[in-house]
Amino acid sequence: MAVIPASSEVVAEKRKLRKSLFRWDLVFFTVAAIVALDTLGAVSSQGSQAVFWLVFSGITFLIPYGLLTAELGTTFPVEGSVYEWVRLAFGHLAGAVTAVMYWISNPVWLGGTLSVVAIAAMDTFWAKPFGGIAATGWLEFVAGALFIWIAVTWNILSLRYMKWVPNLGAIVRLLLLAVFGVLVIASGASKGFAGTLSGWQPTSSVFIAVIGVLVFSWIGFELSTNASEEMEDPQKDIPRMVTFSGILSVLGYAVPIIGILLVVKPADLSNVGSFVAGYQLVVSNVLGGTGANILNGLVGLAIVFSLLTSGTVWLMGADRMMAIGALAGSGPRRLGRFSARFGTPVPVNVLSGVLATIFLLANVIVNHVFAGGNLAALFGVVLTLAISTTTFSYLFAFPALVVLRYKYPNAKRPYKVPGGMVGAWIVMLLTFLYVLAATVFSLWPGLFTSTVTGPSSGLDRGPFEISVFVTMAIIIAIGVWFYVIGRGHANNEGWPAEGTGAAQPEVAGVRRA
Repeated sequence: MAVIPASSEVVAEKRKLRKSLFRWDLVFFTVAAIVALDTLGAVSSQGSQAVFWLVFSGITFLIPYGLLTAELGTTFPVEGSVYEWVRLAFGHLAGAVTAVMYWISNPVWLGGTLSVVAIAAMDTFWAKPFGGIAATGWLEFVAGALFIWIAVTWNILSLRYMKWVPNLGAIVRLLLLAVFGVLVIASGASKGFAGTLSGWQPTSSVFIAVIGVLVFSWIGFELSTNASEEMEDPQKDIPRMVTFSGILSVLGYAVPIIGILLVVKPADLSNVGSFVAGYQLVVSNVLGGTGANILNGLVGLAIVFSLLTSGTVWLMGADRMMAIGALAGSGPRRLGRFSARFGTPVPVNVLSGVLATIFLLANVIVNHVFAGGNLAALFGVVLTLAISTTTFSYLFAFPALVVLRYKYPNAKRPYKVPGGMVGAWIVMLLTFLYVLAATVFSLWPGLFTSTVTGPSSGLDRGPFEISVFVTMAIIIAIGVWFYVIGRGHANNEGWPAEGTGAAQPEVAGVRRA
């Protein structure tokens, strides 16, 4: 496998890595990354049209996205891959901004919607008899902080042993969703369906409202490629990972969203609690009494664990990418240090935890001071921030497919997007237009509709837009600052001599587990 020529410092850090990811590890890793329970409510809250747009986006975004990832991941299988694709295509500045946006969106997400939905699940399944968690600010913060630092601790420990987290997380959520599907059928047979799938005919207003959360839900194929030099055989395993995880992810979203729409009344659909409420309802309908209480407790545990593994797996990939970016000249060199004991980027891991905790604290203060403890209002704002920062980071990553085709036409490509350059352009344009639309409609909810100047996520339009744009501007400024800091130790090397990639030895000296 070819590698990018690197400084002795980068080589020394990469020697701390160990090959520990095999084919099914990658499949489960990716399922845990893509199938996130925190967005089920946000998608299903759009009603029956959510099913249409889920299928439509699966065909026109998820499939092209998978093809793009398979080509880039097998052609340039390096640690911190997303950063390296962008750097090779567009240079260090674009790489630095992409790395920071991609990385920092995860502490925002972990301390935001993941924590909010986890707290809502704890409230619903465990804490209601004791007065609830979300009603008390300090208790909400403690529960959220514990959630965050468990994820950070799992990231610090060796991937060789901690890969059980995404593996088990994927299995638990798939079982959870399968059981939900069975309970929906059983509940409908005995009590009927309170919801409906009618009115699915598509409208542009719902597409504008749901495109951001759909793209945010689908992304994750490339996440494991940020640990490419810790894979046993990335050039064979990445295309298979894309295929298997893609099929499982489509089922992982379609089953619960259809189930939610069938069992929850349209008037009761919400962005935070639809999945939790739907699960509680079907358990009560099918079992009732003590059996329902026991199963609800187990379901609550499974939901919180699944949410926790989503945050963990995204930190695993994004933190590695940020560390490699810092080493290669797109950030402070110290952020690129890997632990000799664990083979993990501990400085970035810890910084991610600190940022997530700060964001959680800000959310709790805003929630209790300005939103009156309304989790739904808080969820809408933090989801917007998570979506916009995440999708923005792909605005350079997806065009890299075509640019690198032209820039390195003879690079060995074990897998190529079918259709030659025409196929590559189609795949790139489809994925790019989706993330562009997701970014724009997240920053300006209701754009091109009559609601463009109205309230959004429970806030007046002015305060909402100011909070979102100020946050985005700060993150972009950090990316530019990291670029300036890293120029002194920047790696400006391109890809190795074309056509020699497959036979070239790895200079990183990555150890096998």
